[in-house]
Amino acid sequence: MQPRIEPSQLIVYIFIFVAAPTLTFFIGSWLDTSLGFPLSPPFPLNIFTGMCVMIIGLNLGIKSTRQLYHAGFGLPWGEAVHSVETQRLVVNGIYRYSRNPMVLGYSLLPMGMGLMFQSIGMAFSITPMVLALNYLIVKTREEPRLAERFGDEYHAYKEKTPFLFPKPSLLIRDYLFPYVSSHREQVGYVLLAETSLLVTSLLVFQDLPEIGTTFFSSIADLFFIFICFVGIVAGLFPRYCSFTSKTDRYKGESVEGHHPNCAFFSGHVVVVNGRRYCAGCSGLVIGASLALLGLLTGFYPFDTLIGFWFGVLLVGLGLAQHFIDLGSGWIHLWLNIGFVIGDWLMFKAIQLINFSFLASIYFLAVTIFWIYTRIRASQWTHVSVCRDCDVDCLIRF
Repeated sequence: MQPRIEPSQLIVYIFIFVAAPTLTFFIGSWLDTSLGFPLSPPFPLNIFTGMCVMIIGLNLGIKSTRQLYHAGFGLPWGEAVHSVETQRLVVNGIYRYSRNPMVLGYSLLPMGMGLMFQSIGMAFSITPMVLALNYLIVKTREEPRLAERFGDEYHAYKEKTPFLFPKPSLLIRDYLFPYVSSHREQVGYVLLAETSLLVTSLLVFQDLPEIGTTFFSSIADLFFIFICFVGIVAGLFPRYCSFTSKTDRYKGESVEGHHPNCAFFSGHVVVVNGRRYCAGCSGLVIGASLALLGLLTGFYPFDTLIGFWFGVLLVGLGLAQHFIDLGSGWIHLWLNIGFVIGDWLMFKAIQLINFSFLASIYFLAVTIFWIYTRIRASQWTHVSVCRDCDVDCLIRF
Protein backbone atom coordinates (compact mmCIF):
# COMPACT_ATOMS: atom_id res chain seq x y z
CA MET A 1 0.00 0.00 0.00
CA GLN A 2 1.33 3.43 -0.97
CA PRO A 3 2.14 5.73 1.97
CA ARG A 4 0.15 8.89 2.54
CA ILE A 5 2.02 11.95 1.33
CA GLU A 6 1.92 14.73 3.92
CA PRO A 7 2.32 18.36 2.78
CA SER A 8 5.42 18.73 4.96
CA GLN A 9 7.08 15.89 3.04
CA LEU A 10 6.89 17.81 -0.22
CA ILE A 11 9.48 20.34 0.95
CA VAL A 12 12.17 18.39 -0.91
CA TYR A 13 10.42 19.25 -4.17
CA ILE A 14 10.32 22.92 -3.21
CA PHE A 15 14.10 22.67 -3.02
CA ILE A 16 14.38 20.83 -6.36
CA PHE A 17 12.14 23.17 -8.34
CA VAL A 18 12.54 26.51 -6.50
CA ALA A 19 15.65 26.74 -4.33
CA ALA A 20 17.94 24.66 -6.56
CA PRO A 21 17.29 26.70 -9.75
CA THR A 22 17.82 29.93 -7.78
CA LEU A 23 21.15 28.70 -6.39
CA THR A 24 22.13 27.40 -9.82
CA PHE A 25 21.53 30.80 -11.38
CA PHE A 26 23.47 32.84 -8.83
CA ILE A 27 26.39 30.43 -8.38
CA GLY A 28 26.68 29.77 -12.12
CA SER A 29 26.53 33.48 -12.98
CA TRP A 30 29.24 34.22 -10.39
CA LEU A 31 31.48 31.52 -11.87
CA ASP A 32 30.94 32.83 -15.41
CA THR A 33 31.93 36.35 -14.34
CA SER A 34 34.84 35.31 -12.13
CA LEU A 35 36.41 32.88 -14.60
CA GLY A 36 35.48 34.75 -17.77
CA PHE A 37 33.57 31.91 -19.40
CA PRO A 38 32.18 32.75 -22.89
CA LEU A 39 28.52 32.41 -23.77
CA SER A 40 27.93 28.86 -24.96
CA PRO A 41 26.26 27.17 -26.79
CA PRO A 42 25.45 29.78 -29.47
CA PHE A 43 21.97 31.23 -29.74
CA PRO A 44 19.40 29.80 -30.57
CA LEU A 45 20.98 26.34 -30.23
CA ASN A 46 21.07 26.92 -26.47
CA ILE A 47 17.26 27.03 -26.30
CA PHE A 48 16.79 23.64 -27.92
CA THR A 49 19.71 21.78 -26.35
CA GLY A 50 18.77 23.07 -22.91
CA MET A 51 15.13 22.16 -23.42
CA CYS A 52 16.04 18.61 -24.54
CA VAL A 53 18.29 18.04 -21.51
CA MET A 54 15.61 19.37 -19.14
CA ILE A 55 12.92 17.17 -20.70
CA ILE A 56 15.13 14.08 -20.35
CA GLY A 57 15.94 15.00 -16.75
CA LEU A 58 12.32 15.64 -15.83
CA ASN A 59 11.23 12.40 -17.48
CA LEU A 60 13.82 10.39 -15.55
CA GLY A 61 13.07 12.12 -12.25
CA ILE A 62 9.29 12.00 -12.43
CA LYS A 63 9.08 8.50 -13.90
CA SER A 64 11.42 7.00 -11.29
CA THR A 65 9.63 8.81 -8.44
CA ARG A 66 6.25 7.49 -9.58
CA GLN A 67 7.57 3.96 -10.06
CA LEU A 68 9.12 3.95 -6.59
CA TYR A 69 5.81 5.10 -5.13
CA HIS A 70 3.54 2.67 -7.02
CA ALA A 71 5.78 -0.42 -7.19
CA GLY A 72 7.92 0.03 -4.08
CA PHE A 73 5.20 1.62 -1.90
CA GLY A 74 7.64 4.28 -0.72
CA LEU A 75 8.95 7.78 -1.26
CA PRO A 76 12.40 8.95 -2.42
CA TRP A 77 13.37 10.16 1.05
CA GLY A 78 12.17 6.95 2.73
CA GLU A 79 15.62 5.95 3.96
CA ALA A 80 15.70 9.18 5.98
CA VAL A 81 12.03 9.13 7.07
CA HIS A 82 11.29 5.51 7.94
CA SER A 83 7.51 5.93 7.89
CA VAL A 84 7.62 6.31 4.09
CA GLU A 85 10.50 3.93 3.27
CA THR A 86 10.01 1.48 0.41
CA GLN A 87 8.36 -1.83 1.29
CA ARG A 88 9.58 -3.58 -1.84
CA LEU A 89 12.86 -3.42 -3.73
CA VAL A 90 12.15 -1.95 -7.17
CA VAL A 91 14.34 -3.63 -9.80
CA ASN A 92 12.23 -3.39 -12.96
CA GLY A 93 11.24 -0.60 -15.30
CA ILE A 94 13.63 2.31 -15.27
CA TYR A 95 15.38 0.84 -12.20
CA ARG A 96 16.56 -2.03 -14.36
CA TYR A 97 19.08 0.28 -16.03
CA SER A 98 20.22 2.42 -13.09
CA ARG A 99 20.01 2.04 -9.32
CA ASN A 100 19.57 5.80 -8.92
CA PRO A 101 17.70 7.15 -11.98
CA MET A 102 16.06 9.81 -9.82
CA VAL A 103 19.44 11.29 -8.87
CA LEU A 104 20.55 11.23 -12.50
CA GLY A 105 17.35 12.85 -13.76
CA TYR A 106 17.14 15.72 -11.28
CA SER A 107 20.91 16.35 -11.60
CA LEU A 108 20.40 17.03 -15.31
CA LEU A 109 18.07 19.95 -14.59
CA PRO A 110 20.82 22.48 -13.71
CA MET A 111 22.73 21.37 -16.81
CA GLY A 112 19.68 22.05 -18.98
CA MET A 113 19.16 25.38 -17.25
CA GLY A 114 22.81 26.31 -17.84
CA LEU A 115 22.60 25.43 -21.52
CA MET A 116 19.49 27.57 -21.93
CA PHE A 117 21.17 30.55 -20.21
CA GLN A 118 24.40 29.97 -22.23
CA SER A 119 26.19 29.57 -18.90
CA ILE A 120 29.12 27.17 -18.67
CA GLY A 121 29.22 27.85 -14.94
CA MET A 122 25.65 26.67 -14.43
CA ALA A 123 25.84 23.71 -16.81
CA PHE A 124 29.14 22.12 -15.90
CA SER A 125 29.82 23.08 -12.29
CA ILE A 126 26.48 22.74 -10.47
CA THR A 127 25.61 19.34 -11.96
CA PRO A 128 28.86 17.65 -10.77
CA MET A 129 28.36 19.23 -7.34
CA VAL A 130 24.82 17.83 -7.13
CA LEU A 131 25.98 14.40 -8.26
CA ALA A 132 28.84 14.38 -5.74
CA LEU A 133 26.53 15.35 -2.86
CA ASN A 134 23.98 12.68 -3.78
CA TYR A 135 26.74 10.10 -4.18
CA LEU A 136 27.85 10.69 -0.59
CA ILE A 137 24.28 10.49 0.73
CA VAL A 138 23.47 7.30 -1.17
CA LYS A 139 26.74 5.54 -0.34
CA THR A 140 26.85 6.44 3.35
CA ARG A 141 23.15 6.19 4.25
CA GLU A 142 20.82 4.70 1.64
CA GLU A 143 22.80 1.70 0.41
CA PRO A 144 23.64 0.36 3.90
CA ARG A 145 19.96 0.64 4.86
CA LEU A 146 18.82 -1.13 1.68
CA ALA A 147 21.37 -3.91 2.20
CA GLU A 148 20.17 -4.34 5.78
CA ARG A 149 16.49 -4.48 4.83
CA PHE A 150 16.61 -6.50 1.59
CA GLY A 151 19.77 -8.58 2.09
CA ASP A 152 20.80 -10.90 -0.76
CA GLU A 153 18.11 -9.52 -3.06
CA TYR A 154 19.68 -6.07 -2.91
CA HIS A 155 23.25 -7.40 -3.23
CA ALA A 156 22.28 -9.29 -6.41
CA TYR A 157 20.58 -6.18 -7.81
CA LYS A 158 23.59 -4.02 -6.92
CA GLU A 159 25.97 -6.46 -8.60
CA LYS A 160 24.27 -6.36 -12.01
CA THR A 161 22.89 -2.79 -12.15
CA PRO A 162 25.06 0.34 -12.56
CA PHE A 163 25.04 2.90 -9.75
CA LEU A 164 24.07 5.85 -11.96
CA PHE A 165 24.74 5.73 -15.70
CA PRO A 166 22.99 2.95 -17.65
CA LYS A 167 24.92 0.59 -19.90
CA PRO A 168 24.39 2.07 -23.40
CA SER A 169 24.04 -1.30 -25.15
CA LEU A 170 21.40 -2.54 -22.69
CA LEU A 171 19.51 0.75 -22.75
CA ILE A 172 19.42 0.90 -26.55
CA ARG A 173 18.63 -2.79 -27.10
CA ASP A 174 16.06 -3.35 -24.38
CA TYR A 175 14.44 0.07 -24.02
CA LEU A 176 14.99 2.57 -26.83
CA PHE A 177 14.49 0.23 -29.79
CA PRO A 178 11.32 -1.43 -28.39
CA TYR A 179 9.93 1.95 -27.31
CA VAL A 180 10.51 3.62 -30.68
CA SER A 181 9.16 0.55 -32.45
CA SER A 182 5.91 0.57 -30.46
CA HIS A 183 5.56 4.38 -30.56
CA ARG A 184 7.04 5.07 -34.00
CA GLU A 185 4.18 7.21 -35.29
CA GLN A 186 4.04 9.30 -32.11
CA VAL A 187 7.83 9.71 -31.98
CA GLY A 188 7.99 10.52 -35.69
CA TYR A 189 5.31 13.20 -35.58
CA VAL A 190 6.65 14.87 -32.44
CA LEU A 191 10.24 14.87 -33.72
CA LEU A 192 9.04 16.39 -36.99
CA ALA A 193 7.04 19.01 -35.07
CA GLU A 194 9.99 19.88 -32.81
CA THR A 195 12.24 20.13 -35.89
CA SER A 196 9.74 22.44 -37.57
CA LEU A 197 9.75 24.56 -34.40
CA LEU A 198 13.53 24.92 -34.70
CA VAL A 199 13.34 25.69 -38.43
CA THR A 200 10.56 28.22 -37.87
CA SER A 201 12.53 29.93 -35.11
CA LEU A 202 15.46 30.38 -37.48
CA LEU A 203 13.45 31.18 -40.59
CA VAL A 204 11.43 34.08 -39.22
CA PHE A 205 14.64 36.01 -38.55
CA GLN A 206 15.84 35.75 -42.14
CA ASP A 207 15.52 38.61 -44.62
CA LEU A 208 12.12 37.89 -46.12
CA PRO A 209 10.26 40.29 -48.45
CA GLU A 210 8.57 42.92 -46.31
CA ILE A 211 4.81 43.08 -46.79
CA GLY A 212 3.87 44.53 -43.45
CA THR A 213 0.83 46.77 -44.03
CA THR A 214 -2.05 46.98 -41.57
CA PHE A 215 -4.29 45.20 -44.07
CA PHE A 216 -2.08 42.12 -44.32
CA SER A 217 -1.53 42.12 -40.56
CA SER A 218 -5.30 42.05 -40.07
CA ILE A 219 -5.61 39.08 -42.42
CA ALA A 220 -3.02 37.18 -40.37
CA ASP A 221 -4.91 38.10 -37.18
CA LEU A 222 -8.14 36.73 -38.65
CA PHE A 223 -6.42 33.44 -39.49
CA PHE A 224 -5.11 33.19 -35.93
CA ILE A 225 -8.56 33.98 -34.49
CA PHE A 226 -10.08 31.28 -36.71
CA ILE A 227 -7.52 28.70 -35.52
CA CYS A 228 -8.24 29.60 -31.88
CA PHE A 229 -12.00 29.42 -32.44
CA VAL A 230 -11.78 25.98 -34.07
CA GLY A 231 -9.50 24.85 -31.24
CA ILE A 232 -12.03 25.99 -28.63
CA VAL A 233 -14.85 24.13 -30.39
CA ALA A 234 -12.70 20.98 -30.69
CA GLY A 235 -11.78 21.21 -26.99
CA LEU A 236 -15.38 21.66 -25.87
CA PHE A 237 -16.73 18.89 -28.14
CA PRO A 238 -13.81 16.45 -28.60
CA ARG A 239 -15.95 13.46 -29.50
CA TYR A 240 -17.19 15.21 -32.66
CA CYS A 241 -13.63 16.10 -33.72
CA SER A 242 -12.11 12.65 -33.14
CA PHE A 243 -9.93 11.04 -35.79
CA THR A 244 -11.26 7.60 -34.91
CA SER A 245 -14.58 5.94 -35.69
CA LYS A 246 -14.83 4.12 -32.33
CA THR A 247 -17.76 6.15 -31.08
CA ASP A 248 -19.05 3.30 -28.92
CA ARG A 249 -16.62 4.18 -26.15
CA TYR A 250 -18.54 7.39 -25.48
CA LYS A 251 -21.57 5.40 -24.32
CA GLY A 252 -22.18 3.81 -20.96
CA GLU A 253 -21.41 4.52 -17.35
CA SER A 254 -17.72 3.60 -17.64
CA VAL A 255 -16.84 6.71 -19.64
CA GLU A 256 -16.85 10.33 -18.53
CA GLY A 257 -16.20 12.90 -21.24
CA HIS A 258 -13.93 11.13 -23.69
CA HIS A 259 -11.78 9.20 -21.19
CA PRO A 260 -12.60 5.84 -19.59
CA ASN A 261 -13.38 6.23 -15.90
CA CYS A 262 -10.22 4.30 -15.10
CA ALA A 263 -7.32 4.75 -12.69
CA PHE A 264 -4.85 4.46 -15.57
CA PHE A 265 -6.31 7.67 -17.05
CA SER A 266 -6.27 9.62 -13.78
CA GLY A 267 -3.31 11.68 -15.00
CA HIS A 268 -5.30 12.74 -18.06
CA VAL A 269 -8.17 14.41 -16.21
CA VAL A 270 -8.77 17.07 -13.58
CA VAL A 271 -11.61 17.02 -11.07
CA VAL A 272 -13.48 20.26 -10.33
CA ASN A 273 -16.49 20.22 -7.98
CA GLY A 274 -16.78 16.47 -8.38
CA ARG A 275 -16.79 16.56 -12.19
CA ARG A 276 -14.03 15.13 -14.36
CA TYR A 277 -12.65 17.17 -17.24
CA CYS A 278 -10.06 16.27 -19.85
CA ALA A 279 -6.88 18.10 -18.81
CA GLY A 280 -5.61 18.39 -22.38
CA CYS A 281 -8.82 19.72 -23.93
CA SER A 282 -9.47 22.06 -20.99
CA GLY A 283 -5.94 23.43 -21.26
CA LEU A 284 -6.31 24.05 -24.99
CA VAL A 285 -9.66 25.81 -24.49
CA ILE A 286 -8.32 28.05 -21.69
CA GLY A 287 -5.11 28.76 -23.60
CA ALA A 288 -6.98 29.63 -26.81
CA SER A 289 -9.36 31.90 -24.89
CA LEU A 290 -6.46 33.75 -23.25
CA ALA A 291 -4.64 34.01 -26.58
CA LEU A 292 -7.74 35.51 -28.19
CA LEU A 293 -8.05 37.98 -25.32
CA GLY A 294 -4.42 39.01 -25.69
CA LEU A 295 -4.70 39.39 -29.45
CA LEU A 296 -7.93 41.41 -29.38
CA THR A 297 -6.78 43.75 -26.59
CA GLY A 298 -3.28 44.22 -28.01
CA PHE A 299 -1.75 43.22 -24.68
CA TYR A 300 1.79 41.76 -24.81
CA PRO A 301 3.56 41.10 -21.49
CA PHE A 302 7.20 40.82 -22.66
CA ASP A 303 9.89 42.40 -24.71
CA THR A 304 9.29 40.98 -28.19
CA LEU A 305 12.44 38.86 -28.43
CA ILE A 306 12.03 37.52 -24.89
CA GLY A 307 8.37 36.80 -25.62
CA PHE A 308 9.24 34.99 -28.86
CA TRP A 309 11.79 32.66 -27.27
CA PHE A 310 9.66 32.09 -24.19
CA GLY A 311 6.91 31.08 -26.61
CA VAL A 312 9.31 28.65 -28.31
CA LEU A 313 10.00 27.06 -24.93
CA LEU A 314 6.30 26.70 -24.09
CA VAL A 315 5.42 25.21 -27.48
CA GLY A 316 8.35 22.80 -27.29
CA LEU A 317 7.29 21.57 -23.85
CA GLY A 318 3.69 21.27 -25.00
CA LEU A 319 4.71 19.07 -27.92
CA ALA A 320 6.96 16.87 -25.77
CA GLN A 321 4.60 16.51 -22.80
CA HIS A 322 3.43 13.00 -23.72
CA PHE A 323 6.96 11.64 -23.36
CA ILE A 324 7.10 12.73 -19.72
CA ASP A 325 5.33 10.54 -17.14
CA LEU A 326 3.52 13.48 -15.54
CA GLY A 327 1.06 11.57 -13.38
CA SER A 328 -0.88 14.76 -12.68
CA GLY A 329 -3.77 16.08 -14.70
CA TRP A 330 -3.12 19.59 -13.40
CA ILE A 331 0.42 19.67 -14.80
CA HIS A 332 -1.01 18.32 -18.05
CA LEU A 333 -3.56 21.16 -17.99
CA TRP A 334 -0.92 23.88 -17.47
CA LEU A 335 1.34 22.51 -20.20
CA ASN A 336 -1.54 22.68 -22.68
CA ILE A 337 -2.40 26.22 -21.61
CA GLY A 338 1.26 27.11 -22.09
CA PHE A 339 1.32 25.41 -25.49
CA VAL A 340 -1.33 27.77 -26.89
CA ILE A 341 -0.05 30.84 -25.03
CA GLY A 342 3.43 30.11 -26.40
CA ASP A 343 2.06 30.02 -29.94
CA TRP A 344 0.39 33.39 -29.40
CA LEU A 345 3.60 34.89 -27.96
CA MET A 346 5.53 33.76 -31.04
CA PHE A 347 2.88 34.95 -33.49
CA LYS A 348 2.52 38.40 -31.95
CA ALA A 349 6.30 38.82 -31.66
CA ILE A 350 6.63 38.16 -35.40
CA GLN A 351 4.16 40.97 -36.07
CA LEU A 352 5.62 43.41 -33.52
CA ILE A 353 9.13 43.04 -34.93
CA ASN A 354 7.53 43.87 -38.29
CA PHE A 355 8.46 40.69 -40.07
CA SER A 356 6.86 39.99 -43.42
CA PHE A 357 3.32 38.81 -44.03
CA LEU A 358 4.83 35.65 -45.54
CA ALA A 359 6.50 34.85 -42.21
CA SER A 360 3.16 35.22 -40.40
CA ILE A 361 1.32 32.97 -42.85
CA TYR A 362 4.08 30.36 -42.77
CA PHE A 363 3.97 30.43 -38.97
CA LEU A 364 0.19 29.94 -38.93
CA ALA A 365 0.49 26.98 -41.31
CA VAL A 366 3.09 25.36 -39.05
CA THR A 367 0.85 26.10 -36.05
CA ILE A 368 -1.88 23.94 -37.57
CA PHE A 369 0.61 21.09 -37.89
CA TRP A 370 1.71 21.56 -34.26
CA ILE A 371 -1.90 21.39 -33.06
CA TYR A 372 -2.56 18.29 -35.15
CA THR A 373 0.60 16.65 -33.79
CA ARG A 374 -0.36 17.53 -30.20
CA ILE A 375 -3.80 15.96 -30.65
CA ARG A 376 -2.47 12.84 -32.38
CA ALA A 377 0.26 12.38 -29.76
CA SER A 378 -2.45 12.48 -27.09
CA GLN A 379 -4.55 9.89 -28.92
CA TRP A 380 -1.58 7.56 -29.37
CA THR A 381 -0.86 7.90 -25.66
CA HIS A 382 -4.44 6.81 -24.93
CA VAL A 383 -3.99 3.81 -27.22
CA SER A 384 -0.74 2.80 -25.49
CA VAL A 385 -2.40 3.05 -22.05
CA CYS A 386 -5.13 0.63 -23.13
CA ARG A 387 -2.68 -1.63 -24.98
CA ASP A 388 -0.48 -2.05 -21.90
CA CYS A 389 -3.46 -2.63 -19.60
CA ASP A 390 -4.30 -6.23 -18.65
CA VAL A 391 -7.74 -5.43 -17.23
CA ASP A 392 -10.60 -7.15 -19.07
CA CYS A 393 -12.32 -4.06 -20.42
CA LEU A 394 -14.48 -3.47 -23.49
CA ILE A 395 -13.84 0.27 -23.56
CA ARG A 396 -10.55 0.69 -25.37
CA PHE A 397 -8.98 3.31 -27.59
